[in-house]
Amino acid sequence: MTRDNSERRYGRFGGRYVAEALWHPLETLHQAFDEVQNDESFRESYESWLDRRLGRPTPLTPLEELSDDIGGGQLLAKREDLLQGGSFTANMAVVYGLLARRLGHEWLVGETATGDFGVALASIGSAMGLRSRIFVGREDLESESLSMQHLHQLGAIVETVDTSNRGRKVACAEAMGHWATHADSELYCPSSLAMADPYPRIIEHALSTIGAELKVQLERQHVEPEYLVAPIGSGSFGVGLFEPFVDRESTQLVGVQAGGPGQDGEHAASLTYGRPGVFQGTYSFLLQDQHGQIGSPSSIAAGLCVPNVGPQHAAWAESGDVHYVAVTDREALSAARQLLQSEGILVSLESAHAIAYALKLAPTLGPDETVVVGISGSGMRDLDRLESTEPEGDPHE
Repeated sequence: MTRDNSERRYGRFGGRYVAEALWHPLETLHQAFDEVQNDESFRESYESWLDRRLGRPTPLTPLEELSDDIGGGQLLAKREDLLQGGSFTANMAVVYGLLARRLGHEWLVGETATGDFGVALASIGSAMGLRSRIFVGREDLESESLSMQHLHQLGAIVETVDTSNRGRKVACAEAMGHWATHADSELYCPSSLAMADPYPRIIEHALSTIGAELKVQLERQHVEPEYLVAPIGSGSFGVGLFEPFVDRESTQLVGVQAGGPGQDGEHAASLTYGRPGVFQGTYSFLLQDQHGQIGSPSSIAAGLCVPNVGPQHAAWAESGDVHYVAVTDREALSAARQLLQSEGILVSLESAHAIAYALKLAPTLGPDETVVVGISGSGMRDLDRLESTEPEGDPHE
């Protein structure tokens, strides 16, 4: 994929389509980010936070029992659930915090659906002496009570956004509107990759550690995987995992989006059923009707419940560098239970979508072939959903 930084695009995707009030704050952030990429002290500070605070590198874990249960190829998991806070989003929070301090800002402003990113941002903010303001949709606020309690204990200000749907769409809009009038003292820190430039580049930089670690771990274990699989909502985790492997022809990259309940029109698979358009400041694939109205995504996993995807994934989908598929709620729930019962690993329902597709791939491979699946976060917050939804047989049969 060719990236043209002068045009701030990935192929024909990306860009900066925003109101005039946001242009100057985004340009200021763009300039600061360009400066820190060549700043040795910034890099050292960032790496120190990853090592001493977050607990990197995260392990690459063989799923031996699960592999034996299903037969075929071997399954390995890149374990971001073991990072501080149980989620890959802590990496993003560190970069945002360091950028805010460089700009002389006192506040971090973000949004959250599952609660993972909100907690990560507030936690890192506290450790850096910064205040945090987190926008949350009312539906997610009521569904993620444990994360909301955590935010309150951290001293974060939680701004409730009235919306009847799960996901970050409305919370993002409210957070951006707030930032437009407070950009002199606050930094907007989106969790979504599907945002105006320079956010896709900042997030890719923050999360590139994941793929870089995995590449070294595979080399040390002398493993050349046939497949690398990741869950894709807006695609932040996936861009960090995939980027070092895009040019590796021997490994097929698979992004797994939310197929929702499996009924017509109820899903969050923007790369399968969407079409290009502009939303939240960027040009990418998104769910929209024939009149250009943004669709309402549906998924049991709030982190996948987004109508659009980051521009890197749009470019990869168009070029064929990454193959994108959809997995239903039922398949994800079944995969989460199967992994927990075979390996004792409780993953988020977002990650369970990737596990579900890996369970389809492994039986088609030989015993010396490998599927690596990216686990984006822990499933502690999803225990209630696993308990309240009864198994309905094996959806993989």
